[in-house]
Amino acid sequence: MTLQVAVIGIDGSGKSTLAASLAVVLAGEYGLFAGSAAADEFWVRAPDTDLCGPSFHPQGYAIAARLERISRKFSRLVVDNRSLYPAAKVFQMLLQDNAAAKLSRRYGVEVMVSDGNLLLSGAGRAFNYRGPVNDPPSADDVDHAFQHLLNGTRLGPETRRHLPDLKTADALAVLARLTRLQGIWIPDRALFLDLTPDAAVARVRGRGAKVDRHENPTDLSTAREGYMRVLEVMRKHKGETAAHVIAVENLGPGEVLAAAAKALKPYLPEAEGGEARAGALHEAIGRRSMLARILTYRYLGRYLVRRFFEGAWREPLFPMSTPGRVFLREGYSAGVMRLIYDQPARPSFLDRAFYGYPLHRAVRDRLGILERGIEEELRKRLADGGKVTIFTAPSGFAYDLMRPLKRLVASDPELAGRVLMVAADLDPSGRLAPELTAKAKEIGVRLEFLRGDLTGSALRSEGERFGPFDLALFVGLSAWLPKPPMLEHLRWLRANLRGDGLLVTDCFTPAAYATGGAAMGYKASYYPPAVMKVLLDYCGFDGMAATVESGRDRINHVLVASMRKG
Repeated sequence: MTLQVAVIGIDGSGKSTLAASLAVVLAGEYGLFAGSAAADEFWVRAPDTDLCGPSFHPQGYAIAARLERISRKFSRLVVDNRSLYPAAKVFQMLLQDNAAAKLSRRYGVEVMVSDGNLLLSGAGRAFNYRGPVNDPPSADDVDHAFQHLLNGTRLGPETRRHLPDLKTADALAVLARLTRLQGIWIPDRALFLDLTPDAAVARVRGRGAKVDRHENPTDLSTAREGYMRVLEVMRKHKGETAAHVIAVENLGPGEVLAAAAKALKPYLPEAEGGEARAGALHEAIGRRSMLARILTYRYLGRYLVRRFFEGAWREPLFPMSTPGRVFLREGYSAGVMRLIYDQPARPSFLDRAFYGYPLHRAVRDRLGILERGIEEELRKRLADGGKVTIFTAPSGFAYDLMRPLKRLVASDPELAGRVLMVAADLDPSGRLAPELTAKAKEIGVRLEFLRGDLTGSALRSEGERFGPFDLALFVGLSAWLPKPPMLEHLRWLRANLRGDGLLVTDCFTPAAYATGGAAMGYKASYYPPAVMKVLLDYCGFDGMAATVESGRDRINHVLVASMRKG
């Protein structure tokens, strides 16, 4: 049974931001299968992996989810048309709620968080499209409208006089019943993000995007009053605790996220072994031979043929190239990353197939972004004659640090003595520690290498001896770590950075490679930059002010965040 949660509020209140990020926190903090439906993106997140996302749905997708994206685009096109927009928006919300219900059932989602809900959002905004009257509708009028749409009960003339024209809603309700669309229901919980209309307008204008016709103080004030009536109806049907109000005007997105998670905590279902459930399929796949994994409909039909021209054609050539064979043997080890970073100027055709894979291009582009940004930051911090302490984990061969440090020291040898580099890595082969030590000695910087699991308490305790840090790097692992230790590590970094310290991290968005990886048994999580910024904010950084830079494929994104003040 899925706990359906709707995030409601007037424009600018942060509904889609919260809905998208709340699913990550519910999976990471409470071990749940959590889904989100926001801004035409549907996600299903488990504690240790993602099961479904934009362009990534290896276990299938609801047709309603595809149609919802089309209908949302149409509703945006007609947003300023007072006649067409209400019908287009209602139809889009019908499809969103239907897709949320179907994806919840398909993936065994325990909590689904939606940006709005057909009944709640429709009732809240409907009165913007009703002519002026002296007697506004009551909560009872809204309740009667809900029962009419849910159960087909008749509306009395007095109630109809208070309500907007329901012809479109009636037609869609009949359509839903005839086609068995699961798009008309009252959610189990509602989170109302309360914001004054003036503050909402300021936020909307601050986005820099086009301001829609209804995004003005008068319409937003009417909508806010409508939502207050909706909350009364919600409490009547689902109980007094079903609707929770969060005053968001003076809160950052991370604080809103924490407040929402806290409000839902008493009503969350017990986790049903989320990591084990999510990992079972991947582990079963992983036990097969490589040939057995490839010769499946899951890989050949759902992925290779459909994604052939998006880079999938390169994968069957991996076993025929030298770096590809190393990758198939080691996965994305430090050694494989070195091959990608140091690829030859004139590789063979088969090697080019490996190096040109979109994910590999993306991580190589990331190295260029990191080198440039880190060198600039180190130069700035060392200019005043002070010392700089850097923490990097996982470190790999620390290309992103060693190359900038080498250039800086070459220009001014005195700088070497003012840098302490603390590098941590599992280093299963035992190659990293001696090589990094030799490189550091050659440059002249002090290196402390910590071998172990960066999510373990022993390594963290050892790392704290060298803090606080001026610069912390957490690059290349956010997608591969399960969500609980990922959030925990971000909080640990926040606690061990100086007040003026910086975090450098990255995130991945799904593309064709994600579906291929899932078909081969890899487990990963994907965070669009907008979601990653909220997660950073939630963990104590100034996430919303973080800078984002991406490579040519816009798969891998580098974020630089400072500490949140106060």
